[in-house]
Amino acid sequence: MTANAVRKTTHHASQPANDSHPATAPERERREIYSSVHKGLRSCMSQALVGLGQVDASSDESVDGALAAVTELLQLCREHLDHENRFLHTAMEQAVPGSAARCAADHQHHLKTIAELEARLSAAQADGGPTRERALKVLYRLLAIFVAENFQHMEVEESENTSLLWAHCSDDDIRAIEHAIHAHIKPERMMVWLRWMLPAVSRQQRAEMLKGMRAGMPPEAFAAVLDMIQPHLSQSARHALVEDLG
Repeated sequence: MTANAVRKTTHHASQPANDSHPATAPERERREIYSSVHKGLRSCMSQALVGLGQVDASSDESVDGALAAVTELLQLCREHLDHENRFLHTAMEQAVPGSAARCAADHQHHLKTIAELEARLSAAQADGGPTRERALKVLYRLLAIFVAENFQHMEVEESENTSLLWAHCSDDDIRAIEHAIHAHIKPERMMVWLRWMLPAVSRQQRAEMLKGMRAGMPPEAFAAVLDMIQPHLSQSARHALVEDLG
């Protein structure tokens, strides 16, 4: 990634979002399609970045664990970009032609950066000794830029894009988009998404999501979701979940 590309994208993503952040009081009652998934992504990005910064370059186990976390993050990011391009940008363009252009351009840049990070991952996995340590440092710094850009980009989506969707779509329309995205995700990948989303959201969001899943899933599948997220919740969050789910 060139320095000019970084500056250009960072400046682009950080432009004011039409004074639409945070949402006004009446808007808070509307359906927010970005909220939960972006919380999950922010958590995954933060943990992968911190883990990479803490890595012990002399330990294969430490390096493998840190690089595996980055690999999982990049796969989630690729999938998320595809979901937004297919479903959210399509809905935005149908409502207001040209309204998705800004975020679509950011997405193209993110895909390019993901490919560069994946190449750096391969180098870090193959190298050893001082060469590995340098490769890990470069990967860490590039990942930090990627995370920073994504944090700014997600703010644009949660403010500008949400305002546009609220202006042109009902909550039922927004739920239909969510359902289309969920139907597109394979079950094994959905479990990965839930692993990051459910621990990252608020108590109220978690209870709402899980109650919806419990109503629409076989009991054994719902139990598998609960078992999967338990290790990633604090003790107080686990107790609150028991109370909220009755």
